[in-house]
Amino acid sequence: MQPIPANSIELEYVYVANQRCSCGGYFTARSQELRQGPMGPIDHLIARCEACGAERAFDFDIHTFFGQWEKYGRFQETEQSFRNAMRHLRAGELAEAEAALRRVVDAEEGEPAFAWGHYHLGVVLLVERRAKEALVHLEQAAAIQPLEPDIHEALALALETVGEMEAAEAHRRESADLRAQFPEE
Repeated sequence: MQPIPANSIELEYVYVANQRCSCGGYFTARSQELRQGPMGPIDHLIARCEACGAERAFDFDIHTFFGQWEKYGRFQETEQSFRNAMRHLRAGELAEAEAALRRVVDAEEGEPAFAWGHYHLGVVLLVERRAKEALVHLEQAAAIQPLEPDIHEALALALETVGEMEAAEAHRRESADLRAQFPEE
């Protein structure tokens, strides 16, 4: 499995905390170890499900910031861009929300593995009637967090909009199955 791209340590913990276990619980990082991978430094995190105790390993590619102290706090900028995007969304300012969300998921300045950034950008693009662009981001969100029903529902809508009816229906079923498997508390 390919290491997950990370531009900050904070994203690693956000990423892990947003992952669902097959039991429906969420993970908490328990240990962290620096390793050397073929392409550079890897941060190896072991996490435990808060509900069932299952363990899962996550490997993050940290070459973009490792040893560059000036880049260590940049998740705060990504988080601020995300908060700004949500504020713009609530105000109905779609162009501003889109610009902020693009900064959130930017491979260099943001966090390309931030699923909710991709999800919200995909939703904004759908509302702006740019379904093909939305598909790219919603597919990325689903790849990052495959057990989130809202992501599958939005992906189904995007697929339906571009005429991919069978794929849309498959994601609608996935969303319904996940909602049945993980009822809201």
